[in-house]
Amino acid sequence: MARPERFLDDNGNCLETDEVIPIGIAVFFFLSKKSNLPPGPWTLLPYIGFAPHIVYALYKGEPLHKFLVKLGNKYGQVFSFTALGMPVVVLNENQAIREAYQDTKLSDRGENKMQAKVFSRSFNKWEDMGPYRIFALACFRQFGIGTSRFEEPISKESSYLIKELTNLKGKAVDLTWHFNNAVSNVICKVVFGTRFELSDERIHQLTSLLNRLNTLIGTGGLEIFIPINIPSKAKQEMNRVVDELLAFITSIIESHRKNFDTDNLNDVIDLWLNEIRLHKSDDPNSFRNPDNMPGQILLLFLAGTDTTSNTLRWGSQYLVRYPEVQYRIHREIDRVVGRNRLPKLDDKLNLPYTQAVIAEIHRIISLLPLSAFHVAGDTTTFRGYTIQKNSVVISNMYAVMHSPEIWGDPEEFRPERFLDEEGNFRETDELIPFGVGRRICLGEALARQELFIFFTHVLHQFKFEKTSEDAPMPTLEPIEGVVTHPEKYKLRVIKRDE
Repeated sequence: MARPERFLDDNGNCLETDEVIPIGIAVFFFLSKKSNLPPGPWTLLPYIGFAPHIVYALYKGEPLHKFLVKLGNKYGQVFSFTALGMPVVVLNENQAIREAYQDTKLSDRGENKMQAKVFSRSFNKWEDMGPYRIFALACFRQFGIGTSRFEEPISKESSYLIKELTNLKGKAVDLTWHFNNAVSNVICKVVFGTRFELSDERIHQLTSLLNRLNTLIGTGGLEIFIPINIPSKAKQEMNRVVDELLAFITSIIESHRKNFDTDNLNDVIDLWLNEIRLHKSDDPNSFRNPDNMPGQILLLFLAGTDTTSNTLRWGSQYLVRYPEVQYRIHREIDRVVGRNRLPKLDDKLNLPYTQAVIAEIHRIISLLPLSAFHVAGDTTTFRGYTIQKNSVVISNMYAVMHSPEIWGDPEEFRPERFLDEEGNFRETDELIPFGVGRRICLGEALARQELFIFFTHVLHQFKFEKTSEDAPMPTLEPIEGVVTHPEKYKLRVIKRDE
């Protein structure tokens, strides 16, 4: 029988006793034992959980990926917490990420309102996303992406870029616009079947909107922790940008529909329309549903433009900051390729230092610091822990590529770390700029080709310098977003043969 009187003294005052465990702590330990989650921080706040600590860190200006590194150093490289009622598992370790993302039960995506708006249906379930990836990769293979056949289209776009840079005649310039247009036009050729002249306002509209959207979305998709739609000026602008992008893409799809010819399938949109003609689906989660086309094409552009163009921008700024690295690239290219032709993909093996510089740029900028969040589609066991259905799983790519245990001096820009004792380029499993597992970036093969060709062609022809002797060096401080942008910086692009 309950006897409240046991906690009153002879005078009727409440007694305090060490033998009584506060209910919040008791509940916490009970739930922790029951859930069998990895270790991690906890709070006594029901439902809200650890969310206020995340919001406060972001408010102070600390990027989410760096905040998660600190937590990993304290609780282990596989840890967990609860935020707004959701269990969250964080993977700060390369091998843990690779193991987890081979599990199909950890290959779903989380629902959030912006995803639903951008992609119509975000293909969150692996069983929905898998067929779409197979189709998209088949389209890429048909156009030769990832093979030597696609070298010519990229090289042709590179020739336009070189012409534009030559016309600058060494004047101070921020290269954002030039790199964005060059990279976007490669995707445009594959998806739309045409490239846009640099004087065409449509390419400016497309690249500007894509850049703005990536900036507005913010780092790591924090919205997944906010299940309610909170109105804000940023979200209103995001809605406007998405609407304009989808309208732009829809107009091109409609133009393709009017001129559709089954005997002339010249681009991804043609192949997609033909797939729908043959296997049309009303399933709202199918890529063969016509309503899903604009959003999924936008996904291809988001994955394949801002990432590559920003890597090139970062590269130009690092080479201004480290002229000795640029000098070594010039020497290697001149020795292997000569001055009478541009580098080719076949030259790649003979340009180990250039490859090492590209790898080091990938590593140090950690362009996608947090891979897109995964969600457990079903309860599964990972490393002895139980990950419940609908748990959020975060892979911290930044933590891997900036681990002192792996790299020794991760904050130093040192391309030599990717060379062996004989000076050959050395691959490493810890360099994961495109993610790992079943949802690895669809455009990885294209991005690698673009980066090598654009990077080596431009450096064959030009050198990057400060605008003047007294001009400041680039800060190399990132602007956080879905991808890490470099700050705008004007430099001089000097023709090497003049």
